[in-house]
Formats: sequence, structure tokens, C-alpha cells
Amino acid sequence: MPPEFKSMNDLISYLDAVEKRLQALETQNATLQQQNQALNNYIQDLGGDAGKMLPKTSIISPNFLQRAFAIWGHYFVAQLIISIPLACLYYILMTWLFNQVGSLPTY
Repeated sequence: MPPEFKSMNDLISYLDAVEKRLQALETQNATLQQQNQALNNYIQDLGGDAGKMLPKTSIISPNFLQRAFAIWGHYFVAQLIISIPLACLYYILMTWLFNQVGSLPTY
């Protein structure tokens, strides 16, 4: 639903705002087109197809489930890398603590 204007000045100020927004979007579009062209030129300079240059990984697969399980697998491995040293440290600390408690005299 278009906005309702109470005066001609309201309409003119609205149109000015829309025109400024349109100019900003056109500038942004031109910048993005230049970036796209620069990337295409870069790929051509490297002498290959973009699909061939991408790594062979499931993280960029078009299949959602493949991407999801690839991310989960990376997360799982990261958790193992973090948790195994912490579990070893916890085991050492608890062993030392139980040895200290076991060596206390009983009355």
C-alpha cells in the first residue's frame, strides 16, 4: 500500500528520499558488478574453471544433509581435540586428590 501524502511537500520529500536510495543502490550495484568482473578476470588469469579451483569438500556441497554432516564432523573432531587433554588433566587431578585423601590419618 503506497503512503498517503497530505501535501505536495510531503510527496516531494518522499520522492527525493526514494531517488537518493535508488542512486545508492545503483552505486552499490555498479561496485558489485566491478567486483564480479574482477573475480572472473582473476579466475581466467589462473587459467581454470571456478568449479575446478574449489576444494573437494562436502562443506560446499549443494546437498543440505552433506553440508550438515560435514559441519557436524568438524565440530565433533574439534570437541575431541579439546576434551581429551581436559579429560587427562581431570584424571591426573582426581588421582592425585584421592591419593592425598587416602593418606590422611583416620581417628
